[in-house]
Amino acid sequence: MVAIQPRMMPKGMVNGTSGAEKTQRYFRIPFVRPSDQQRDLSHPQKGWWYAHFEGPWIARQMEIHPEKEPVLLVAGRDDMQMCELNLEETGLTRKRGAEILEQEFEREWKKHGGSSYVPSPTQRPARR
Repeated sequence: MVAIQPRMMPKGMVNGTSGAEKTQRYFRIPFVRPSDQQRDLSHPQKGWWYAHFEGPWIARQMEIHPEKEPVLLVAGRDDMQMCELNLEETGLTRKRGAEILEQEFEREWKKHGGSSYVPSPTQRPARR
């Protein structure tokens, strides 16, 4: 029997840096929902998936769908509905044009009813 160790850093540490030095990164990528792929392909409705990573872990996630209410998720409250991969595992850092400025993310977040973000004081453990 092999014990699986959770991927955790010491409290307040992210890749050897203190919690105060967590890197904030923001991403936006287009997507077509799986349920929409079966519909009229001549008029695909592209949505946007936004993500805010604090260090390697997702802090906020937003899904903007055409003609639907936006979905805003926050770590610690909506973990079960959020992306479970860490930043490296998502491949977002290698996807051309995916990274956006903080102001772009915040503008969309607030436009769709998101409240101000308060960084977590401790490092979250991996969700698996």
